[in-house]
Amino acid sequence: MSRYDRPLTETFVRPLDRTPVLTVVVPTWERPAELTLAVSSIADQIDDELAGKVEIIISDNASGPETRAVLQRLSETYPSVNYYIHAENHGGMYQVAIAPHRARGRWTWVFGDDDVLAPGGLKAVLDVLESEQPSFVTINRQVWDKSLSKCLTATRHNLPDMPFNTFIDLLKVFGFDQLSFFTSQVYDSELARAFDVEPYLSSLCRYAQLAYYLEVFHGQSSYYLSKPVVLHRFDTSALSVHSANFHSLATSLPELLQEVVERTGLDSDLLEQISGHRLLLAPPTRKITFVDNTLENLWRCIATGTSISEAEWAVLHQLSSKWRSDRSESLVEIHETYRKIATALEHYEAILANHRAWTTPAGRAYSQEEVELIERSEAAIQFMRSNINDARKMAFDVAASFD
Repeated sequence: MSRYDRPLTETFVRPLDRTPVLTVVVPTWERPAELTLAVSSIADQIDDELAGKVEIIISDNASGPETRAVLQRLSETYPSVNYYIHAENHGGMYQVAIAPHRARGRWTWVFGDDDVLAPGGLKAVLDVLESEQPSFVTINRQVWDKSLSKCLTATRHNLPDMPFNTFIDLLKVFGFDQLSFFTSQVYDSELARAFDVEPYLSSLCRYAQLAYYLEVFHGQSSYYLSKPVVLHRFDTSALSVHSANFHSLATSLPELLQEVVERTGLDSDLLEQISGHRLLLAPPTRKITFVDNTLENLWRCIATGTSISEAEWAVLHQLSSKWRSDRSESLVEIHETYRKIATALEHYEAILANHRAWTTPAGRAYSQEEVELIERSEAAIQFMRSNINDARKMAFDVAASFD
């Protein structure tokens, strides 16, 4: 039993006749319909040739009776399906941490409960694992809309299959954007089990698994599978989710990664060596690094009105000592822009509050002087709001220029 195990309300785990090559762990929480499709897309590919090589473990974060019924039905339908039901919701990073400890296969694949595996995908992954024996595999993907009715991106990259001596070598080509989608990552179960993931379990970073991958696998053999067999749903309307992602990518993730760099003795300027390209469909016209991604996401935070604390800015300025000088100067410029917009927003909200307090009483008669004051106040409010919107639009345009 792993020291990360926490109370469960129900388990269903079949005995095995032999050790699987691959364990697919599907974390889930309150997505019964999506979960059914995700698991079926994998389990339906386990034919006679692959039987015994793959097990599926569903790890439920206390979703409730509807999901429990789905787990039971899936386990009855597919002999490869097992499940654990947690007594309470322990969050996403816990699901990533516990996955290799429950896996009985040599490799662990954490697969999102709203993602889908394309036909032929399971065999393609197993062929790479068995022939190449890598410690870490990252898989190309397609991007679809939320309903899976429209393909938004048929492939993220046009590069062929590529082996790498180390995980760092892979990062220098594909960067962290390729690794940020955890369904595209498969890794050695034993190496992951041997790592103390406890410090990451309390992290508020939405991408803490990226620092986890770096710490565990930085020196290990890695592989890129070019076949885009993973279908990633992307909801363009989920603005609050995207804003929270921008914030983590701009603040807590760089801090976590630099801590790993220092703890493991990697190159101090490693974040400047890691690729920042998201799509590799043609030869890049200029070098973009992870530091560029950090600056881009800071501009995105400004564009979306996402708050960044002074403590977070202080950490970023400290980290920038490891960046190129022009990147450090860009950070100063971004911070100053953020301050100006934040100050303008404070003034705007104060004037708006006073205006509302003045004009709220119903049926009140205003003198001509008061009417003129109200009109000037409304004009000032509109002018300030327009300026703030223009500044945020500028920030959005600057962020877009990084692509």
